[in-house]
Amino acid sequence: MDLELTPDQRELHAIARGLLDDRAPLSLARAFLEGEGDAGALWASFAELGWYAVGLEEDDPFGVIGLCLLAEQCGAHAAPNLLVDTAVAARLTDLDGETPVALATLDADGPAEIGPGVTGTKLGVHHARSAGLIAVTALVDGEPGVVFVAPEQCELVPEPGLDPTAAACRVVLEDAPAVAVTADGLEEALLVGAVATAAEGIGAASRALDMAIAYALERRQFGRPIGSFQALQHVLAEAHVKRETAWATTLYAAASVDEGLPDHAAAVSIAKAHAARASRDVVHAALQVLGGIAFTWEHDVHLLQRRVLECERRYGDALHHEARLGAALGRTEVPA
Repeated sequence: MDLELTPDQRELHAIARGLLDDRAPLSLARAFLEGEGDAGALWASFAELGWYAVGLEEDDPFGVIGLCLLAEQCGAHAAPNLLVDTAVAARLTDLDGETPVALATLDADGPAEIGPGVTGTKLGVHHARSAGLIAVTALVDGEPGVVFVAPEQCELVPEPGLDPTAAACRVVLEDAPAVAVTADGLEEALLVGAVATAAEGIGAASRALDMAIAYALERRQFGRPIGSFQALQHVLAEAHVKRETAWATTLYAAASVDEGLPDHAAAVSIAKAHAARASRDVVHAALQVLGGIAFTWEHDVHLLQRRVLECERRYGDALHHEARLGAALGRTEVPA
């Protein structure tokens, strides 16, 4: 397996960085923090560029790695987005490539059920008010599946959250009409969501670390940059290693999904668990290097920390994926 990015993937990454630099500066994330954010123009750009369909088709030149590259840049800009949720939904039903979809998986009190319509309550649904559709996990013929409902068919209650750019809502469904129902491919689609969300968290942590490195080169004490002090060098070096190992692990997992390797599910769980812990450690290291300034409301690093912590819990946290790995190992037959 070759983990070097192809020219097409490198170009996609560069385009994503340029577009998000222009249309999703950290001031956009801050606007959501202050209750005034609007991501409509940004999402229109995603649809225009076809980002919601990246990695979906077998002959796609970018693959799941391409989706991870886009997610990584969304994380680096703390950009409000439904990129990963829509990519997951697109693997479950036909979409037009332009409709952002919010994924509702966290049940308030038992799984949603299918009757005349779908009934249940989902918590922490990102951008439920702005999405074109809401993909709701439910029991379909007794098996885990997904139903698609329109936001106007639900009761949407705003919820406070650590990352305000998520604009999260509680979604209450009472026999809401289902647009489509599927029980096929959910497990594989959620694996794609997990590895892409790992990339998003790494992107946010990586930018926080870059801020800390720039500060360490600029801030001076005792007549020299604080980055010349050995204690800080060790902190930054360790954070850099965690960033790079998490990114390499995530790229491997994405490539294993693209190539359909037998152990791709384990690779994704390893990547998500490692990225969740490493990203948290990296952003904490950045906070330590930046010192008191990083803990002020005015500094942007806390916007990135919020995104890291939000990505950590989505599509399964470290404990969830470690438990999956443990269960898989318990089922592995040892040769006599």
